[in-house]
Amino acid sequence: MEYYTVVADTYENAVRKAKSQYGDDIRIHSRRDYMTHGGIFTRRQPRCEIVCYSSGKVQKKDTKVQDKDMKEFEREARTPDPSTLTAKERLDTEVYRKEDEDALSILSMNHITDPLRSKLMKAFPTAEDTGLALSDMLLRSLDIDYEHQVHPKHFVAFIGPTGSGKTTTLAKVAYVYSKQGKDVAIITLDTYRIGAYEQVKAFGDALSIPVLKAAAEDELLSAMESFEKKDIVFIDTMGTSPKDKELSLRLTSLMTLLGKDRTDLIMTIPATMKEEDMREQYALYSRHGKPSLAITKLDETETVGNVLSFAYSAELPIIFLTDGQRVPDDIEKASAKALIAHLKGIGLEMRNSESQLSK
Repeated sequence: MEYYTVVADTYENAVRKAKSQYGDDIRIHSRRDYMTHGGIFTRRQPRCEIVCYSSGKVQKKDTKVQDKDMKEFEREARTPDPSTLTAKERLDTEVYRKEDEDALSILSMNHITDPLRSKLMKAFPTAEDTGLALSDMLLRSLDIDYEHQVHPKHFVAFIGPTGSGKTTTLAKVAYVYSKQGKDVAIITLDTYRIGAYEQVKAFGDALSIPVLKAAAEDELLSAMESFEKKDIVFIDTMGTSPKDKELSLRLTSLMTLLGKDRTDLIMTIPATMKEEDMREQYALYSRHGKPSLAITKLDETETVGNVLSFAYSAELPIIFLTDGQRVPDDIEKASAKALIAHLKGIGLEMRNSESQLSK
């Protein structure tokens, strides 16, 4: 039995070409889709290579391909178009690129899930450095909130579940802007948790930032009036849960007084949290508006891929990263470099490992 290789720009055209050259009795053995390398003045082009065989006598013919014949060939093709496969199906196919296998391994070790995972694999190019190619595609898929880093609104309210590092992150961010010359203040709405006001007041005293507390609407209005001339007023809210309907309504009532047009929302998400729990928390807080994400507790995990997957699926930008308890240290504004540094097998980690091995 003889095998023949045919290359065209699409699978359908490759089949037509094979039938034209070798006759109607050919059968498809395998298929490979790839991109040409291109050059200085030429773009990369898609190509489909099929390997076919004929159990009968080979006859060259120019017979027009019928639709039913095309469907038969499609059923007999052992390897479907890779761009239509899920990540698991890619691993199950008989023919796939080595670069795809490496990319899937990196995405898995970083807990990057669909739909972000599928988007990256669908557009993944042939590249010598899989990690760097993935890092570039990943960053182009995510949104970093540079605008509100540079130009925050008058009120910046921190929301998020209890234990997510909300108060500590607020204190760090407030200090960052005070060091940049902004006149800042803090209002805490968390009068429910024992020691909550004392904690934020201690931060304020240590950082020379004034702090007021507001347990009711009239107290919040009074605090807002006291800090009206401040450049930025940071609002520390109480952590709520889906089961605590009364506290959620209380928070909604207080947040309404701030005004959405004057308020930035920052939701603290621990890098250690499960993606399912992130979605549940966001559903709880989304009534207040669309927040930016501050990723916390990066020092307690090896990768931030789960949060990036959530941010992509929820279409939320990332604004700050924290990796420790020290105030005012252990915080940085979100950036491409900072995010890549917290992923395994991608970009900066790969380059750092290489530089250490060369020493």
